[in-house]
Amino acid sequence: MNTDLKNFVLPVARAVSATLFFVLSVAFVSVPYSLEQDPSDAQQLTHPAAPRHMT
Repeated sequence: MNTDLKNFVLPVARAVSATLFFVLSVAFVSVPYSLEQDPSDAQQLTHPAAPRHMT
């Protein structure tokens, strides 16, 4: 790889990976919070009382 290209690509790749890590970290925390449900909470299955036709 050309040294000029390497000197350009590595900082860009580091910046992109750091930004992606930050965005994924915020999403991991904020999505369950906005759904008002913790990922460790037990899921409650709700079944409809009677089957319904989808029309």
